[in-house]
Amino acid sequence: MNTYNYSTIFIFLCVFMFSCRDKNQKSADRLHVAFSSENKVIKSGNNCDLPDSLMTECAILDISRLKPVSVSNSLNKAITDTLDVYICSMIGECIYPENALITFGQHSLDSLSKIYFDQHSNFIKEFPDAAFNSWSIEISVDSVHQNSKIITLAVNGNTYLGGAHPNSFTSYHNFDKSSGKTLTLSDIIKNKKAFLTIAEKEFRKNQEISDQQNLEEAGYFFEKGIYNLPTQFAITTDGLLLFYNNYEAAAYAVGQIIYTIPFEMMVGIIDLDIIK
Repeated sequence: MNTYNYSTIFIFLCVFMFSCRDKNQKSADRLHVAFSSENKVIKSGNNCDLPDSLMTECAILDISRLKPVSVSNSLNKAITDTLDVYICSMIGECIYPENALITFGQHSLDSLSKIYFDQHSNFIKEFPDAAFNSWSIEISVDSVHQNSKIITLAVNGNTYLGGAHPNSFTSYHNFDKSSGKTLTLSDIIKNKKAFLTIAEKEFRKNQEISDQQNLEEAGYFFEKGIYNLPTQFAITTDGLLLFYNNYEAAAYAVGQIIYTIPFEMMVGIIDLDIIK
């Protein structure tokens, strides 16, 4: 009789455990955000059908989007709206760099495309003998990381508008899945002073700068040598990725500066419950 009871209890526990695991798995699957891809290429000018190496007097706008697909329509809308506004802002910043990014989030892609192509046409008329007169704006969206609480996406841009060299830039967007809110560093940092200390230490390590060397004297764009956090960061599997775009922290020749602070270095300094 006892053997029968123990066997029954054992079977019950096994069924209960597998049932809980199955429910947890279904819950995690429900929170997962899948993506469909969408690419739009618009060309204007002459010789646009030739290979890139032979193309002249052509302007190209190439946008590759990711469309979120999840059970939460509000989350899908939050992600889509944020990305659409930022893509338009990126294009606006390219064609009118003296204006603030937010100005162009209210414009449609079609209206910004027309301004871009008109600018290129006027450039060709004004400088018909320019050595490099084909322009391009390429923007793509990539999925970086997601777990049950957050999803991180990157918007990457590569442009050439007739200058001395092409430009590239990246913007990271970290979404809270429960609310659709875009998280900022302020949302997750609990001790800013301690975080700055760690971030600067890892920055110096990444750039091979000694602790004693003044950052401004070393050629970096930190006024009075005081370290500043970048405008872009990404929540990843391993930690917080900090990202400086070209010209943000150093000259163009230095390139983009990227490094990751492991989560284990930030226990008690950031709110890990929000992002893990």
